[in-house]
Amino acid sequence: MIDIEGLATGPETTILTIAAQEFDPLDRDRFGRDYYVRVDLESQEGRTIEQGTIDWWATQPVAVRDEAFSEQDRVPLGMALQGLHRMVWHARRVWAQGPTYDMNILEHAFKSLQMPLPWKYYAVRDSRTVFALCPNLERYPASHHALEDCRRQILLLWDALESLNIKEIA
Repeated sequence: MIDIEGLATGPETTILTIAAQEFDPLDRDRFGRDYYVRVDLESQEGRTIEQGTIDWWATQPVAVRDEAFSEQDRVPLGMALQGLHRMVWHARRVWAQGPTYDMNILEHAFKSLQMPLPWKYYAVRDSRTVFALCPNLERYPASHHALEDCRRQILLLWDALESLNIKEIA
């Protein structure tokens, strides 16, 4: 599962944080390796920051803002993408909640730095679509900490797949 936090909504969004959590969608309650990084904003020249998104961040709890905007341990975008590449290049499937945000932004970032994508276009899966198949599924609010949100999305996905009695995923 991949999740990012950013400063806009289009493909060229400036990225605050990137997270990935390894898991098996059919092996409940078992997380694998994880990846979390804060991305240096100055390494993202030409990427977009939208005032509406800044205004939205201002409405988030202080702890959430402090985590997302902390200057501690930030790495350049290229280094952050290399780490993500190492984490997911071998994955059969890459999940995101609504790939039109996270995956489009990451694909744009990889391409803008002339780096290869660590996934094939046909490997991307959308957890939000699976959740929609289970309208009575209990939802947990997003924390907007990318790694916590990955884990929350995985828990919801496990619940949805169990509810749907899914035993195999192509």
